[in-house]
Amino acid sequence: MRLLTKIKQYSIADIFKIILAKYFKTKIMRLHYLKANIDYNNALAEIENIKFEVKKLTYSDFLQGDATVFNGKKLELIRQRCNNRSYIAYGVFSDNLLIFSAWISLEYLGLPIKLETKLNKDEGLIEDVYCNPNSRGKGIYSTMIYYFFAKLYEVEKKHCVTIVLHGNIYAYKAVTKAGFKDLGTFLAGEILGKPFTTLNKKMYDHR
Repeated sequence: MRLLTKIKQYSIADIFKIILAKYFKTKIMRLHYLKANIDYNNALAEIENIKFEVKKLTYSDFLQGDATVFNGKKLELIRQRCNNRSYIAYGVFSDNLLIFSAWISLEYLGLPIKLETKLNKDEGLIEDVYCNPNSRGKGIYSTMIYYFFAKLYEVEKKHCVTIVLHGNIYAYKAVTKAGFKDLGTFLAGEILGKPFTTLNKKMYDHR
């Protein structure tokens, strides 16, 4: 009965992915590697009339977010990042609810698996972007991209990298509109519980 319920809720392809992830610890994602040259003056102009208050986040701020998103496993990752100076989080609140958050990484290119790659010294990363469903379509993410550009430039970063899951149209449109160039796609995930990626960062660095 549970399988029949799942089939009604998801497509056959989705069911297959769920079975692979749950029982065979196998999950494969296609990701876009995007990079932008930071134009500091343009970034400042874009955020000059920002209509919401941006806050540098601490661990306790995430406790005011959606508990289904910021759950135990996620909060443990957040705690680790908060104790690492190479990660900085910024967010937006509405009525004491965290409606937007994202991280900038100054040293590591994080992936949605337990693998990390070093960024170049002149690069920063935007990652782990969250926007409350009720707050989407209001331009928060699009504006915050320029905010992150400014913050990265102020710590001597000239380029910004981001990774977008293939099929995430909302995020892809936001970053490409802000000047990110799609340098290609790669695969990442787990096969029988072992993390893997086909990312060749050196190749992208020369594009």
